[in-house]
Amino acid sequence: MKKLISIMLMLCAFITFSACSSDDDGPTNPVSNAVVPTSAKIGAEVTVQGSGFAAGQTLYLQPEQGTEVNTNAKMTSNGATFTIPYTMTEGKVNVVLKTGNDSWTLGSMTLLAADNPISTLSLPGEMGIGEEVTLTGIGFAQGDEIVVGDKKLETTVTTDGVKVTIPADLAEDEYAVYLVRSNASWELGKVYAFQKRQVESITISDNAALNMYAPNLGLTEGVLTLNMSYNEDGTLKEITSNGSLGWVFNYNGKTVSVENNPYTYTLDDQGRVISSTGMDMMTGEKATYTWSYDANGYLTSVKQVGAADDADVNFLSTYTDGNLSAYTLSLTNEFTTNKSIRTCPNTVEPYYLLNTFSWLMSRDDLFLGFLLNRNVKVSTYVPNQVVADDQDMETGEMIKATTGIESSFENNALTIQSTGAAISQAQGIYANKVVVKYKNK
Repeated sequence: MKKLISIMLMLCAFITFSACSSDDDGPTNPVSNAVVPTSAKIGAEVTVQGSGFAAGQTLYLQPEQGTEVNTNAKMTSNGATFTIPYTMTEGKVNVVLKTGNDSWTLGSMTLLAADNPISTLSLPGEMGIGEEVTLTGIGFAQGDEIVVGDKKLETTVTTDGVKVTIPADLAEDEYAVYLVRSNASWELGKVYAFQKRQVESITISDNAALNMYAPNLGLTEGVLTLNMSYNEDGTLKEITSNGSLGWVFNYNGKTVSVENNPYTYTLDDQGRVISSTGMDMMTGEKATYTWSYDANGYLTSVKQVGAADDADVNFLSTYTDGNLSAYTLSLTNEFTTNKSIRTCPNTVEPYYLLNTFSWLMSRDDLFLGFLLNRNVKVSTYVPNQVVADDQDMETGEMIKATTGIESSFENNALTIQSTGAAISQAQGIYANKVVVKYKNK
């Protein structure tokens, strides 16, 4: 009897042990030898190696806090490959395999900050408020957001980048431009947002030559004001003055003629002057000039057709780091800037405006072309000094004359004033004060 009882107890123990073992083991992990990378960047492609991956399985990233995310991994017999979603945030996550109601943790990895996904990126240096601009680069995707200041911009992805419209209520200033993709963001660079303007008037005073010529110009004192009016499409219509000076511009397609003047100008599709006719400065005969621009849109030369490249009649300009650094018209003027006062983009070079009266007396054909020009790049900053070719009136030797330029911008008006009596007597450029009033487009 004792032997029978012992056998029964052993049998019960065996049955109980077997039942407990089955419950604890559960379903077997179908993946063996799983190798999970220790870390990876958000947005990067990752492969979890191992044997037994198959269709019907799902791989999740499970953060320490928050909701797990389906990786939509591509399964092969020896691994699972997926791209870490941009919805993830930096930190540790578990890599979890699921099949039906069963799940297994294959390992853990640390998610690192995502790399900027945009290559060959190019931003415009300036963006007109209210304008559509293109940020070029490879890697933009539907759903991307561009943020400028506190403004989220609507985007349209194109083959060469993304198009955005700068909000009309964005204040004029320099901004960092950010790309936002789900929970990730990157600074793409800095851009200056500017108010689009046109020159409304130019007032010249404190100019020794103007004081002398004032009676001949119908002026009672040495103050000359030029007033500009524009057509509905933004083209220059007329320039009037407080004296006898004035010009009326007539348009025939892309050709602009000036009433009662021998000047004509040809425009390209962007509204830039590409050729002009006027008088040869030496012979007085009709001459044709070619206007050229560099890849950035800066005016680099106005050359008389048929003249040598270094002829005195040719206008040649040089830009360095986005600012006018020199120009030559028979003699050379060089410039520096302390980057304190910004220019009004796509208008007229501030130094050319400073010497308005000199241009009108010597090369008004060039100056009228400067005013007619549209969508032409100009310096980023107003110059603060000019070093001009000049002549020593006692010895006749050529010298360099340095003149300071003081400027300010307030209430949509740029005030520029050169110090001393003359910038270059040899060039007929006298010191003066010029106030340029702008109007918003």
